[in-house]
Amino acid sequence: MKKYFKYIMLGMVVMASSSCKDYLDINTNPNSLTSATPALVLPQAITGAASITNTFSQTFSDFAGYQANAGGFGGFGAVVTYDFGTGTGAGLWTATYDNANDFQYIIDNTADDASLTFSTSIARIMKSFAFERLVNQYNDVPYSDALKATASLTPKYDKAEDVYKACIAELDNAIAAIAAGQANAATQTIVATSDPLFGGNMDLWKKFANTVKLRMLIKMAGVPAQAAYATTAFAGMNTTLGFLTTDAINQPGYVKTERPSPIYSSLGFSGTGTNVNTSRIPTKWIFSFYNGTKLSDPARASIIYRSYPSTPINQLGDESTGVPAALSAGSAWFTGNNAATSLPGVVKGPTQGQPVMLAAESYFLQAEAYARGYLTGNAETAFNAGITESFTYLYKDATGAIAAGKNVAADVATYKTENATSPLVNFTLATTLPLKIEAIITQKYIALNMINNDEAFNEFRRTGFPKVQNGSLDPLLTFASRQSVSTHVDKLPTRILYPQVEYDLNPANAPAGINKFSSLIFWDLN
Repeated sequence: MKKYFKYIMLGMVVMASSSCKDYLDINTNPNSLTSATPALVLPQAITGAASITNTFSQTFSDFAGYQANAGGFGGFGAVVTYDFGTGTGAGLWTATYDNANDFQYIIDNTADDASLTFSTSIARIMKSFAFERLVNQYNDVPYSDALKATASLTPKYDKAEDVYKACIAELDNAIAAIAAGQANAATQTIVATSDPLFGGNMDLWKKFANTVKLRMLIKMAGVPAQAAYATTAFAGMNTTLGFLTTDAINQPGYVKTERPSPIYSSLGFSGTGTNVNTSRIPTKWIFSFYNGTKLSDPARASIIYRSYPSTPINQLGDESTGVPAALSAGSAWFTGNNAATSLPGVVKGPTQGQPVMLAAESYFLQAEAYARGYLTGNAETAFNAGITESFTYLYKDATGAIAAGKNVAADVATYKTENATSPLVNFTLATTLPLKIEAIITQKYIALNMINNDEAFNEFRRTGFPKVQNGSLDPLLTFASRQSVSTHVDKLPTRILYPQVEYDLNPANAPAGINKFSSLIFWDLN
């Protein structure tokens, strides 16, 4: 029975960060089904999803062009060649299914009680969020036949686009159910302590669901076979409800020593003060969007990177003599020392909340929807709001307050002035649809830097932006590794592989013949 754990386990939140494991596990016996109440499972499952968000991000930091190997280390192997196997990213699959099982457990145990509709709806939203991320990396996945405990030990695989459609239906269901629940005095409220993501604010849950739906529909709309479905869905979209205008940040009460924030544990220091990122440094490619090569952005760069502009940088796969080592003082992505507890930037401190989705991404999604005519709205206004929200998030410290001495409005104005001749910043110069989309996706790429790396790589695969020169070895023209063995035109992987456990335990259904350089996610037409 244990070997089928990922499909039958309902109570265990398998965490992406080992430092959080004991704090977040619902059960300690991996062979036992949960006996916890849905009220107990919900906050821990949400926190589990946030931790997995960080693991998705860190897994794709090299693929997305944000991170390279540092000098003084060897043996990077598949990290720099992309010749990886079924073990790469395998934890994403297992952890996501375990987490989805927790949300399914909540649904199964609350759906028949109308007074618990908020709990049911949150679980539906988070389950859909989980499967959206799985599809974005694996394409076809078990969905309709999964999460059924012993009733389905070898689930069939559903087509990726069908999983997307099912998730969108779940999101619509959840939005409608929350609205109905808000109109019913008998509905049990979600107290702030039971909701580490939105503090029980059901309006924010509806906006989050609508934003995830928007992200999925935009990906579908570019696929000819899915365009009609997307057009109908866009026409029925609740634009009065709107989308996220604030960051979705999970904060269950992270503590430096016992349970530090996942992103801090990955990019800063461990709970005991050990520098955890000595083998990685930023890329020359990403620095070109800050140091004046492509764009000038010292305000954000100086709080993201330690010792900017003198931060050691490299091109992925360059292991030649002279490649700089990481800074001995600490991670390139944390500007403070081990004692610092609250700083602006990507890595803010051990108690910072874990970002799940940024408001900046929400606005860039809206900008694309408006530019392409999917929805009615002003693309330039949304684009500019996305830039402002990126500054706003980065300027906040670990407490969520704008750091002392930081002025978002003034620095955004300076950024626009210093890049006034670039259509990547000055949207009025983006006079064609391709230029508009390039500007939107490039700014999204900058905003997601080391925060949601997987989504940045998703968008590159979908749109081809930021623009690279295929086949080049110039670190300013491509972020592909110098040692890439990829046969794809851009020398990058097109996907990760299904974990070996699928071929071992579900061989009749696991897709065969998957190629990491030519098998595409359904929305990837490049």
